[in-house]
Amino acid sequence: MYLATLTRGQTKHYEIRQSLPGDDHRYLEYQVVFDLGGDPGRYIERLSDDICYFSAELEERLQQETSEDASLILEELLWNFLPAEEQTRLSIFRHRGKARVSALSERERSAIEKDIHLFDRRRLYYLRYGGVDQSRIFRLNPKLYRPLLNKCRDEREFYLLDLEKALQHNELRTYVFAIFDLQRHFTESFSATMPEALNQADIADFFIEEICSLNDDKSFWRTGTGGTSLHDHLIRYMIMFFDHGYGRRSLFDDFVREFMGRHRAFSWPEKKPAVSTGQAEKIFQRKWQKLQQMSRRELTRLYRERAKELHPDSGGNHEQFIELNGAYASLMARKK
Repeated sequence: MYLATLTRGQTKHYEIRQSLPGDDHRYLEYQVVFDLGGDPGRYIERLSDDICYFSAELEERLQQETSEDASLILEELLWNFLPAEEQTRLSIFRHRGKARVSALSERERSAIEKDIHLFDRRRLYYLRYGGVDQSRIFRLNPKLYRPLLNKCRDEREFYLLDLEKALQHNELRTYVFAIFDLQRHFTESFSATMPEALNQADIADFFIEEICSLNDDKSFWRTGTGGTSLHDHLIRYMIMFFDHGYGRRSLFDDFVREFMGRHRAFSWPEKKPAVSTGQAEKIFQRKWQKLQQMSRRELTRLYRERAKELHPDSGGNHEQFIELNGAYASLMARKK
């Protein structure tokens, strides 16, 4: 499932959507699971400053469409709408959604070769490395494409849209130049590194041709062409190109861009929390063997029950509540 953010004039509208096989079972399409309207926050109920729950109506609807814990899915989808205190408390448990580091299976490699469109590859290449020159695109580690697998075109676009939020305003036009591979239309030696030095009228003409071609590309949309007008998911690239400039450049700017491109996905390894078996048994009031047998879903439910009892605002003990958080993080890390 994923969160779709729709811009309607000056307002935003939110929907929880899900990729699923289409009528012919050849390609994935999407269905709207829950319409959140303009304020997803109204479906978040606060027990205290740092303990929140999602409305029963929302959880029950999602649970009808998945065998996973609906509350964990909602925690990931609506993270930005949770209060800051709740985000701080849950941040140590946010292992979900990070790129897996295990080796690709043969099935995944085959799916990547078959289903990942060249335009998706170009976008991920720039977002990972910040490189305008697309000539080395096929050197990209195929693991980077794994998050796009088993997603319909609509879900892939919202995934990439979220990644594009990291782009600076002064690199948006360069980004469009790179992902549509406009450099291939020029013979100048600097075309791959200094698009601002090229004839801008020619670039605009080539860009219009490329975006119209993509709009009609059945292999990209899977469910047919983009129609007689430009598809909603492509409009943002028109805005990026025509509403933004290249920005000022210097050798230092180039160095910083290259450095940031190489480190976009870097983060220090998280310190894994540790807890003894005795501490876990005491805080959860369950035998260690029982805790080991619990699934992640069952353990999360037990954690939420104990959190209600131990939270200071509910008459619990502050130190025990902190100990509970550490024990929960440790057990979840073990199960992962």
